[in-house]
This record gives sequence, structure tokens and C-alpha cells, in this order.
Amino acid sequence: MKKITAMLLAVCMVFALAACGSSSSGAPSTEAPSAPADSAPAGNAPAPAGTEAPAVPADEPFVVTACIASEPETIDPTMISSVDGNTYVNHLFENLLRYAATDTPAGDDPKMMSAELEYGQAKSMVISDDGLTYTFELRDDIYWSDGEPVKAQDWVYAWQRVCDPDQAADYGYLLADVSVEGAYEVYYEGADPDTLGIKALNDKTLEIKLTAATPFFEQICAFGNLMPLRQDVIEAYGDEWTSPENLVCNGPYVMNEWVHDSYISMVPNENYWDAENVGPDEIKWYLSDDETAILSSYQSGAYDFIETFPSDQIASLQASGDCYILPAVTTYYLYINCDNISDWRVRAAIALSIDRDNIVENVTQAGQIPASSLVTGGITDSTGALWQNGTGYKEIMWAGLAELYPDYDLTSYVGRCELAQDLLAAAVEDGFDTGITIPYRFNNLGMHGAIAEAVQQDVVSVLGLNMTMDSTEWQVYTSTLSSERSWDVARLGWQADYLDASSFLDLFKTGGSYNYSNWSNEEYDALCNQYKTMAGGPERDAVMYEAEALLFGEDGFGVCPLYYYTNFYCLSSDIQNAATSTLGFFLFTSATQG
Repeated sequence: MKKITAMLLAVCMVFALAACGSSSSGAPSTEAPSAPADSAPAGNAPAPAGTEAPAVPADEPFVVTACIASEPETIDPTMISSVDGNTYVNHLFENLLRYAATDTPAGDDPKMMSAELEYGQAKSMVISDDGLTYTFELRDDIYWSDGEPVKAQDWVYAWQRVCDPDQAADYGYLLADVSVEGAYEVYYEGADPDTLGIKALNDKTLEIKLTAATPFFEQICAFGNLMPLRQDVIEAYGDEWTSPENLVCNGPYVMNEWVHDSYISMVPNENYWDAENVGPDEIKWYLSDDETAILSSYQSGAYDFIETFPSDQIASLQASGDCYILPAVTTYYLYINCDNISDWRVRAAIALSIDRDNIVENVTQAGQIPASSLVTGGITDSTGALWQNGTGYKEIMWAGLAELYPDYDLTSYVGRCELAQDLLAAAVEDGFDTGITIPYRFNNLGMHGAIAEAVQQDVVSVLGLNMTMDSTEWQVYTSTLSSERSWDVARLGWQADYLDASSFLDLFKTGGSYNYSNWSNEEYDALCNQYKTMAGGPERDAVMYEAEALLFGEDGFGVCPLYYYTNFYCLSSDIQNAATSTLGFFLFTSATQG
């Protein structure tokens, strides 16, 4: 999930052209090839918000304290679906490839390095000339945290598990979307998971077959949901396998404690192949969504790293040298429930009525960019052009409406409001009841509530519709979007899983795990299926642009993009060599003190 810098643009061009066959050994050939357990025994109590951290003697362990979110839904790699869950998993597990810190700062902060893709558990990768077969040789010195050797079969089990529809993983669709052989039949048609195109040729050789060359497949080989897993451990402990006393990892850290709703403690994995380069003696992840308390704890020295705090403090924190802002490959958007608001003109009117400039300038205040498409800023097409500049009409979101209603100036907010009012009036003539109440659901983090209030004000003032607020704990939020369908509008942010527009477009296929709007369009589904069979290039770009246009045309607007994220954070001056990947995960594996 991230970066709009010149470096990212070059990397994205590499991804777009990577469909040709290649082979490699040593380093990958591309520059950069996206239910809680029971409480563990409580150890040290979490530092109270706003208290001063005690001075640390020189001989004390090097401990990084961080707060990135509240209690995670899960840390089972198969089942994770959030940025925080992925962050924890990337410290506990390691895939065939990994993101590792470089010597190049990610932005203006000399303490935060960029992370690039390199070999992880694999030592070499060979890609067939047609781009359809990947063969990985594993390192000889890779072990699980209990001392057992890591084997190729551990990936076979993990990939079959995530693709198995009985597992009901949010990312169950992923392997089908990236063209792994047999994945469509397994996930969508119930075929035997053993038919999936991943095979252990021996303990140290893994073969993966694709049905179409996938330009970004190297990124998939570092993906959090596809980490290797121990079948014997999961079968022995069931849902409790992720509790600290049962968890077996192959990454740089192991879980020491999990005090639910308080903190997760990780300590180095002594059996990790690169243990000598692991930095902190402990990473303690505090769990909270209280933005004011989080900031207070950082300012007191209790927390070393935070990425959530009140937006009205960003400017002063930047001035003090505490806060830094990085671009992100993430879109903040609203779902509009097509079951409850079935008239597309009403959905479009809601999208048109929202003043995105006001939200980024007066609410979020961290350099976010008003959205003009679902596909985020920073994603490029095959020519290297930013996605939003790849068509003749810059604002993709309004292009279809501009053709349907050429008399309205949709380049201005005033013109969009005029069309919004007229679309609503036309829907009323056909029977839409303006007396309904529109519930807006969001997870109860401070900024989301402020954004909801701004949206509510626009919908009320421009359209005269009644909108109410409905906040929910993050731990259960996304599950309520599918299980409790009383909402009409709901927020979410999507961070790219890989640097390709399909990471966003695939969300709204009929029946998709994240298509909470329940929007459906047969032509859209067909286009999504079509670009999956195509090699990277202008023809594939054209199909993806055509698909996105359908999201915002007649019968569309099940999604309403608001802005493109930035990643803002505060990092203690006592921490050096933290890292962030192009996809937005923060990493402390190689962090140093001083």
C-alpha cells in the first residue's frame, strides 16, 4: 500500500512491463518484484496515556513501543484483511520474498527508510519464458520458531487454505484474481484444493503455475495472506493457534504476550535465518483508538511510534519536527448500499453533493488529494502515466455523467451540486421518498466521525435528505457491513495490495468479499475477467479504464471515492532505520537505537 515519488513511478513501470519471461538467482530481477485469541498472561501493564516514560539505562533492552490501531480482528495470516493485521503478520512471518529496509529515506524523515522487495525464505526464483511458471528454491537455513525446518509444503497448505471457500477468508478470491492455476475452480466452483496450481517438488523446491502472465506476481509472493503456515499446529489448536503459547512463526519475531485490548508483545525469533540483523529486543504494540490519548502517550515518551492522532494537531506536530507525511496508494471511499438505495440517480446525487476539497482542507488536513477515481493516486498504467491522467477527461468519476449531462459544469463543485439536485428531483418524480433516513456507518475513530459530519452537512444542505450517524468498534466493523445491512452509506479505505489498478477494480465484482454495496453489473464482471487474461500493456489498460467508467455511469455509484490518503506518523528521535514499503506497511525489524 504506497508512494507518488519519482521512485514509485519508475517501479510501477517495471511492474507494468514485467510479463515477459525471465530467470534469476540471488536477487529478484525486478526493482520491487498489499477473531481474537484468548488473553495471554498479563505482564507489564501498558504505559498510561500522558505519563512520562522512565529514563532507560544503557544496559536495558532495546524496546520499540508503537500504537497503530485498536484490537485487531485477527492475526491469522489467512484471515487478516486490515493494514494493522498485515503489519503484525509481517513481523511474525516471512514469505518467499520480503520487504526489507534500504539505505534510502522514504521521505523527508532521515529515520524512516524505504523498503524494497528482496528474497526472504527463498534464495532463488526462475520464471518461465511465457511467464506462467515460477519455481522457487528455498534457503537451507530456514526454520520455524519451534526448530522445525520450513518446507515447500507449508506454502502449499497455506495457499490451499486461503483459497478454500469453506475457510471463508476475505482474501479467498485473491489467487483466482492473480491467475493462479485452478484457483477460480477451487474458490468459485468448489473444486478440490489439491488441484490448485502450487506444488512442492521437494522440501526445498516450490512450483507455482499461472493461467495468464501476471505483471505484479512477485509482489504476491510477499503478500501477508499467503505466508507459509504449519498445518500440524493449526489442526492441533484450531481457533486458538494464534494465541502466544501456541503460535509458531517463521519470521523475525515471535509473539511473547497478547493482552487483549491492551498490547501485543513480540520478541526476536532465535531460529530466524537473518536473526543477526534483527534490531529491537522487543516490539510492544499498544492497542487503542483514542487519538488524543495516543498522541499524549507519544508526547510523554511512552510511545515511540504512532500513526493515528487528531488531525488538527498535524500542522503543529510538523512544525515541531515530530510529524512526517508520506504519499500512499490508498483511497478513502464510501459504500452506497444498492439494496437500500436502488435508484442510481440518488446514489450519484449523494456522490456529487460532497465537497471533497472541504474535507481534505478543513477536516483531514494532512495533504490528502480529493479523489477523481476509485483507483488511487500513485498507481500508473502500462505507459507509466498516473492512472488519473490516462484518459482524456481527468476526473474519471464524473466523465460518464459529463457525457450524459453535458450542460452541467462538473469540473466545479457548484456545477456538481446543480446536477445532484436535478438527479434527485428526477428520482422523486419516479417515486423516490425524500422522507427516508439515510444511516451512515463508520468505525469510531475520531477522524472518521469528523468526515461523516462533513458528508452529512453536504447531503442535508445540498439535497435536503436526512442522514444519521452510526459508529461501530473497528474490531467488528467490517463484519457488520455484510451482516447488518441497515446502513445506507458506510466508509472504508482500500490500500493497494499490489501496484496495479486491478487491486481496486476487483473489489466491485458481483459477489466480491469487499463489495459491501452489493452493486452488480454483468458487463463490469466480464471486463474484469477479460483483463485478467491479458499481458501488461495499453490494451489491458483500456479494458481496465472501460471497467472503471462503468462504476460511475448509469446504474453505477455503488462506491463514492472521497480522497487519496497520505500516511502521516510520528517517530521518536531515539529510533533509527525504521522502514515503510511502497504498499504502506511500517517495519521495525531492522530499527536501531540512538
